[in-house]
Formats: sequence, C-alpha cells, structure tokens
Amino acid sequence: MSPEQDSPDPDQDAVAQAMREAEEAVDKVRSESQSGVYDVASDDTDDGIEVVDDFVDLEAKLAEAEAETAALKDKWLRAVADNENYKKRVKRDIDDAIHRAVQGLLGNFLPVGDNLERALSVAPADGGEALTPLIKGLEMVRQEFLSALAKHGIKPIESVGQPFDPSVHDALQQMDSPDYPPGTVMIEYEKGYVRGDKLLRPARVIVAGPGSTGAPAPASAEAAGEPASKAGAAGDNEAN
Repeated sequence: MSPEQDSPDPDQDAVAQAMREAEEAVDKVRSESQSGVYDVASDDTDDGIEVVDDFVDLEAKLAEAEAETAALKDKWLRAVADNENYKKRVKRDIDDAIHRAVQGLLGNFLPVGDNLERALSVAPADGGEALTPLIKGLEMVRQEFLSALAKHGIKPIESVGQPFDPSVHDALQQMDSPDYPPGTVMIEYEKGYVRGDKLLRPARVIVAGPGSTGAPAPASAEAAGEPASKAGAAGDNEAN
C-alpha cells in the first residue's frame, strides 16, 4: 500500500469536524430550550433569541389551532343535532301521513262495524232456533272485524261505565240515571277507536247528568291507600 493511501483524507476530517460541531450545537439548543434558560452573555445570544421567537410562534400557532379545533367541534355538534332533529321531524311527518291515510280509510269501514254493533244490540237474548244461528254469525263477524283492526294496532275505546273524557268522548247529551254517577258514560251510541296514542274517531256517548243517583264504583282498599291486611284487621275488630 502506498503512503498516499495511508494518509488521512483532509476532506473527510473536515466533514467529521463539521458534523461534531453541528451535533454539539443541536445538543446545546435542545438543553437550553428544555430548561428555558439562555446564556445572554455568550456569543450565541442571537441564536437563543431566535429559538425563543420560534417557541413564541409555535405557541401562537398552537393556540390558533386549538381555537380552530374548538370551532370545528362546535360546528360538528351543531350538525349532529340538526341531523337528529331532521330525522325526528321526518319520522313525525311520516307518522302523521300514515295516521291521516288510516283515518281516511277507516271512515269507509267503521260504519260496517257500527251496523254490526246496532244489529247485535237489538237482537233478542233468546232468539229461538231461528235467530240463534244468525246472532252467533253476526257475533263471529263482529269479532273478525275487531281482530282485523287489532292487527293494525287499532283498538275500540271502552266507554260505558267510564268517566267522561273529552279527549276521546263526544257527548251527545246528558241524562239523569239511577244507575250511574254524574259525569259517567252511560250509553255508547257509536264506538270510538284509537291507533296507538292517536285518536281515529271519538266515541259518541250519552253522559249521566248532575241529577244522577248511581253510586260510584267501589274502590279497593289498596286503591284507597289502605293495605288490604289493615282493612281486614279493622273488620275483625268491629266484629269482635
């Protein structure tokens, strides 16, 4: 091997020296930036000030990014809320449209049920051999009619013996009755129907007037707020 090959390359030495100086400078800046202390008396004062300025710029950019993120999050939350409200409004509109369609369709079918009810209400209790099969047939048709309505969530309103409720009852008149207390439905002229919590048709009824003398339905001991065991004990004490 020649002496020229054994001698060190001056260019490589210069590169290695420059890399060492660069690494030392980076380590110095990193340590000073982490501690937050800069030697203003050193020759690198300008470099330290530049680093501080860079950190100030980064903090400003970070604050700006956080504000932008908060604004975007607020817009996103508003968009989600608007979307939920839109879906609820669409569902409500669809339900209302279905209800109106069902209500209009039933307007043509409910009179059939009304006529069945009227026919059964005037049928004699003992129709003999001639009328009994006919009455049973009418009853079967009535039950089939109600079952068909129930399949679509439509139910008749129970009215007779119930307190008058203007939200589901349409009062035709008031009559004094010895059998019902005042304000109670005593006669159902035409059945009412509901679908879920929506009224399809109010029941047309006759209500017991203020001069009615019927006793109200007896309340059980538990409904009156008194346990049944106490009510029974009180009765035993009176008997003794």
